[in-house]
Amino acid sequence: MYMTFITFIIPTIGRETLLNAINSLIEQDDTDWKAIIIFDGIKNNIKKNDDRITVIEVNKQSNAGLVRNIGFQYVKDSEWIGFLDDDDYLSNKYISKLKEEININNNIEVCIFRMSYPNKFILPTATDRNIIRNRVGISFAIKKYISESIFFKDSYFEDFYYLKEVQMKKYKILISSYVCYFIRSKPYDCNRFPKIFI
Repeated sequence: MYMTFITFIIPTIGRETLLNAINSLIEQDDTDWKAIIIFDGIKNNIKKNDDRITVIEVNKQSNAGLVRNIGFQYVKDSEWIGFLDDDDYLSNKYISKLKEEININNNIEVCIFRMSYPNKFILPTATDRNIIRNRVGISFAIKKYISESIFFKDSYFEDFYYLKEVQMKKYKILISSYVCYFIRSKPYDCNRFPKIFI
C-alpha cells in the first residue's frame, strides 16, 4: 500500500486568504502530499480542483487546535502530518526541505521549521535553544503516530503546549535551519539558521 509522505491539516473560517494557502501547497516542488481542509462552523466556500485535497465541515470549535484534532481522524496512509493556517503560506520547498532534514537526521520525529512574520522577524530565533512560549507556532511537522496519543489543548497557546508535551514524552525534535512557514506574508528566500536538536 502506498503511503503519502505528508498530509497537511488546514483549519479555516472561510478567509479569502485560504486560496493563497492552498496555492502554496499546489506550488510545492515535491508533489507527495495530501491536504485536509476543515471548515470550522461554516459551509465549504471553495471549489476543490485537486484530488489530493479533502474538504470537510465541522461544528464550530473554540480554537484551531481542536479543529486540528478532528483532522487527525481523517489522516490516512501518511508518514507525516503538517499544519497550515488559512491565512499563511508555505515555502515551495517545505516538503523537499523536510525530506532533506529527515535524510540527514533519519531518527527525527518532529521538525520545527522557522517561521517568518510580515516584518520578516523570524521565530524561533537564532539563539533559541528550546521550545519557548510565544517563540514557536504551528510551523512544525510530526510523525503520524504522534497524533494518535497527543492532542491540541483548548488554549490560545495550543501550539506551544503541543510541542512541550511532545518534548516531555521524549520524541526526537529538530528545530530546522530553514525558514519554510510564512505568517500572513508571501514566501521569500531567507538565510539559514543554526540547526538545534532538542
